[in-house]
Amino acid sequence: MKPFKVTDLPQTIKYQMTQISSDDARVSGTPDKTPFNRQEASEVHYLITRFASLKRLKLKKSLVKVAEVIHNALPEEAHTQVDALKWLQTNWHKF
Repeated sequence: MKPFKVTDLPQTIKYQMTQISSDDARVSGTPDKTPFNRQEASEVHYLITRFASLKRLKLKKSLVKVAEVIHNALPEEAHTQVDALKWLQTNWHKF
């Protein structure tokens, strides 16, 4: 499978495309208490790839589905990367 890229995010969802350096905590390392911006393409992409790794998701359509779940169902209370990832892990089976 080809790597999942930011440009593979669903075109039906409007994302901000801010330049974020690859060593920025928002898009590198292990998810932590860094604030999570669900409208920022790089941050959503980072969370998707981390979640896909944990769940062993490999198909592009599965990763697109994660983006759609984040956009449509992630509660507003999920303010950090850890909160968002924990919510996804707990609720993924519902989607």
